[in-house]
Amino acid sequence: MTRAIRIGRIFGIDIEVDYTWFIIFAIVVIGLSSGWFAQLLPNVAPGLRWLIAGLTTLLFFASVLLHELSHSVVALRSGLRISGITLFLFGGVSKMTEEPKSPGVEFRMAIAGPAMSLLLAAIFLGASFFVRPLAGGDIFHTVFRWLGIVNGMLAVFNLLPGFPLDGGRVLRAGLWHSTGSLGDATRIASTFGQGIGVFMIVGGIFWFFTTGIFSGLWLAFIGWFLTQAAHQSYQQMILRQALSGVPVSSVMTQEVETVPPDITLDRVVNEHIMTHNHPAFPVVDGPQVLGLLCLGDVRAVPRENWPRVTAREAAPALSEHNTIAPGTDAWDALIRMSTENCGRLVVVENGSLLGIVSRTDIMRLMRHRLQLGI
Repeated sequence: MTRAIRIGRIFGIDIEVDYTWFIIFAIVVIGLSSGWFAQLLPNVAPGLRWLIAGLTTLLFFASVLLHELSHSVVALRSGLRISGITLFLFGGVSKMTEEPKSPGVEFRMAIAGPAMSLLLAAIFLGASFFVRPLAGGDIFHTVFRWLGIVNGMLAVFNLLPGFPLDGGRVLRAGLWHSTGSLGDATRIASTFGQGIGVFMIVGGIFWFFTTGIFSGLWLAFIGWFLTQAAHQSYQQMILRQALSGVPVSSVMTQEVETVPPDITLDRVVNEHIMTHNHPAFPVVDGPQVLGLLCLGDVRAVPRENWPRVTAREAAPALSEHNTIAPGTDAWDALIRMSTENCGRLVVVENGSLLGIVSRTDIMRLMRHRLQLGI
């Protein structure tokens, strides 16, 4: 089950909100209403302060979305694919399905986000002075001032030279340009990212125990997240290099257990699922593949209806979501599985079944290549 909720689509990019986003949303609203706004707007009724805090927090996350959209638009214009943007506990992330083609593309993509945040900071801070003489200006001044400050802080934090932060990507672009090796550049930039994360953890814990301020633990938590993200980003790079250039046809299983379209689900369960250790079966009519029947599709049908529902009726039809061409890179197949939240894809050519590839097949290939050093 996916943890993200799709809320819209901008420039052809799916926008999603992770469940953890609601946690930080609540924290920011509570902090604003009982802290910043309580101090600067003491004469505003508590109920109105909560409403202002909620609207301000939504504007803040709109700013985060614009930050990530800046990355994504530059990526799209550079010919890269972006599968979506997800807002979550620590802000947002643009989900790229491939690496930049050159250090220049990497640099432009990386710098676009902080540049947008700095632009928003200037706009909000400028607006805060413009609206102050107006009616109700104190409220707008306080809101815009906070938004200007946090957008500036967002830009500064993201420019820290630790991968996968934007500053780390700028560093990686420079290292890539200097060394000519994306792998070496990623390793060095990831090491910087882990170092910055450890520094934040130590500094945050020291801050908390010497001052008692809870923000110290929050800083340590962010540092832990950055350390993990830096390590995982480098591991992903190794995985990408191990799988790129390897076609799905060399990984797929060619001997595939299939089911005919008119067989009922009770027979599918008894004659196929219970006798073969497979979680999915292509539905085949002659040489043509009609769909892919998974265990979840069978479970979705009430058990009393199994004798009346056929495999053709229960299986989702073939689409770009559950099929892949034999010449596609194994890395792209793995990304597709993650994006579509599925564990296997049907390999087809001109509608005919060639095989089936699973996440297990690809991970086995990755282990072999890494063990052999190729």
